[in-house]
Amino acid sequence: MQVTVAQKIRIPAVVPFYLNGKPTRKSPHPRSLRSSQLSRMKITRMKVRAKAVPTIERAHYQRVVSLPCANCGVETFSQAAHSNRYQDGKGAGLKANYLATFPLCCDRPGIVGCHFKHDQCIGMTREEADARTTGYIADTHRKLGIE
Repeated sequence: MQVTVAQKIRIPAVVPFYLNGKPTRKSPHPRSLRSSQLSRMKITRMKVRAKAVPTIERAHYQRVVSLPCANCGVETFSQAAHSNRYQDGKGAGLKANYLATFPLCCDRPGIVGCHFKHDQCIGMTREEADARTTGYIADTHRKLGIE
């Protein structure tokens, strides 16, 4: 099953627990509480809100996904892969700019996709991956008519 960009973006971060209506950092450990306390406790999770993605970014991701894989050329299995270079805006907990995306194929039954291999630098060094990223982004911009 192919995962769309919209589904990737809606993956929730760590959600805090609420214990009797008050936020807590950790989940209450049942062994540290007496059974009478456990029966009175109400443990809930905060509702997750999806991050809003601007329409122009969503449209760009859909155009990138419609292209064949930049590495192997397989069609219909492409995902919008973000650059992992800090020059493109990547940082700790941050994705690169939406224009620094390129199509790479996803995992399929029995086949490891190019997206996973590129992100994990399987069969290449970090420098080679960065050089490929530069070429992939330039090729994607050329195909989409972006200057």
